[in-house]
Amino acid sequence: MSYDENELERLRQENEKLRAELDNERRKDTPQINSAVVETPELPVSLSEYQIALKRLMQRTAMIVQSEKCVVMVQDKETGDLIARSPAWGLNDEQVFAFRVPVGEGFSGEVFRTGHSRILENAIHDRRAAVENLREYGIKNGICVPLVVEKHDENNRVVDRSIFGVIHCFNKRKGESFVEEDVRLLERLAKSAAAVIANAQLYQEMAEDKQKLVQTIDSLSSGLILINSRGRIAQMNNQARKIFSIGIDEDLTDRVYTDVIHHEQCLEILKQCIEDCSNPGDKKAPKLDNDGEVIRNPDEITVISEDEEQLIYQIQAAGVRDASHNIFGVVFILNDITELRNVERMKTEFVSIVAHELRTPLTPIKGFVRTLLDDEKEEWYQPEDRREFYTIIDSNVDRLSRMINDLLNVSRIERGAGIEMNWQQADIRLACEAVLTTQKGRSDKHVLVLDLEPENFTAESDPDILQNILQNFVSNAIKYSDGGEVRIIGRLEPASEAFPDGSVLMGVKDEGVGLTETEIKKIGEKFFRSDNKKARSAGGTGLGLFLVKSLIAAHGGTMWVESEVGKGSTFWFRFPAKQHVAEEPVQA
Repeated sequence: MSYDENELERLRQENEKLRAELDNERRKDTPQINSAVVETPELPVSLSEYQIALKRLMQRTAMIVQSEKCVVMVQDKETGDLIARSPAWGLNDEQVFAFRVPVGEGFSGEVFRTGHSRILENAIHDRRAAVENLREYGIKNGICVPLVVEKHDENNRVVDRSIFGVIHCFNKRKGESFVEEDVRLLERLAKSAAAVIANAQLYQEMAEDKQKLVQTIDSLSSGLILINSRGRIAQMNNQARKIFSIGIDEDLTDRVYTDVIHHEQCLEILKQCIEDCSNPGDKKAPKLDNDGEVIRNPDEITVISEDEEQLIYQIQAAGVRDASHNIFGVVFILNDITELRNVERMKTEFVSIVAHELRTPLTPIKGFVRTLLDDEKEEWYQPEDRREFYTIIDSNVDRLSRMINDLLNVSRIERGAGIEMNWQQADIRLACEAVLTTQKGRSDKHVLVLDLEPENFTAESDPDILQNILQNFVSNAIKYSDGGEVRIIGRLEPASEAFPDGSVLMGVKDEGVGLTETEIKKIGEKFFRSDNKKARSAGGTGLGLFLVKSLIAAHGGTMWVESEVGKGSTFWFRFPAKQHVAEEPVQA
């Protein structure tokens, strides 16, 4: 044999070996399941081994045809385009990634479409080469043959023939041109290598699909655990690892689930679910769905997070079946329902609190009105006493009115109706002094201080809403502290990138019970009330700061809190000194 024939024979033998291995893998059945979760079987050979074999195939093909470059292009299932596949010989990864062409265009597209081999005489002047930008890859000439996969019957007759790509050899060595003999030689090589390349392509697609599936599972916001029939973990996504404080990099492959999960309540639920799904006909004839699966009420577990926050998860289970409909595992989904349960709890508490808060002002109103009515001849009480009674009634009516207005404002905000703003140049000192005047009569244990820099300044705002914000902050400061200083802080800030026309920084500082980090994160949420005993005993609907946050947002501002348990809190907010409000067009 000649040198080329020896290489060709060696290459053919190597191709046959690879094809046999890949065909064997393709014949293996892949389990299918009746669930949204798919367990992809582990690929028996690493992708790198196929990459090495294919790279050697490209190298030897280039050597036999005496070309500088060799690359395979296959049809992409999603776009239909011909795309170059790594590994290639003589082209780097960046060039391979950029090398693609629609099947109906270019030199490669013509060969793929017609199924006939072609010689590219001159890439510089050939319009087909220009479509593929072959000159950018330093290509001068080349040959291209189709990659064909044939299916044979038991008598070795061809029953199906399909083209799945093309193989290129570019730049004949020593500056020569490709001839028909080179085409025939590459066709022989391509015929021998087509099955190997097709199977390697299938293998790569399987590996990519598996990787996409794993990434999709890991990106789920719910926890997912797949336990096989032997009680070992087949899959656990990142969220599930986080729930049970398991390291992201910790290898859980084929480990018994009881050795990995140490949450007793969860283990009991998992064990029961596995038993029910594996033996649906046992015990008390449980209810089954149309697929024969046990219908279970979702179970819930409570988990303490790293920041000591109590989280509630709902566990749902489903059997995972193979192609023969035999259960080979159970998949568990853990949904975080903490907020849902908290909202349900807070709504229940809210109804109770509102009933109490409404009753509180109504009791003195009813009492003093009855007292005045009983004194029909106005003989029992002096005018001063009567005035005091009327003042108490008036104060409680105001309190009732504020509560009703809060509820109406919450309703408006939730409907997206927004808050009507009466913009004007507001005197910040006057607004603060009005708040202090109102609040001074509510406590004799607190020292109220006004701290403004400069002492007098104005900003574009709604004065009534600004007072509402400060009233809420100061009222809370008094309510949640036994005494001490309550300071209203105001600063006129210069222009910045965020506030080109300057801004106003305001805050209310107290020496009260303070807030935990977890509570600070929830400030401004509807119905939220601190778990502190002092705060709970002070009452309130849990709507005040929710409304304040919305009112500050209506000013184009933001709110935040600085606090330390036992040392007090400062509630800050910042808003632009000038509002950019679109003026309504004047109607003719």
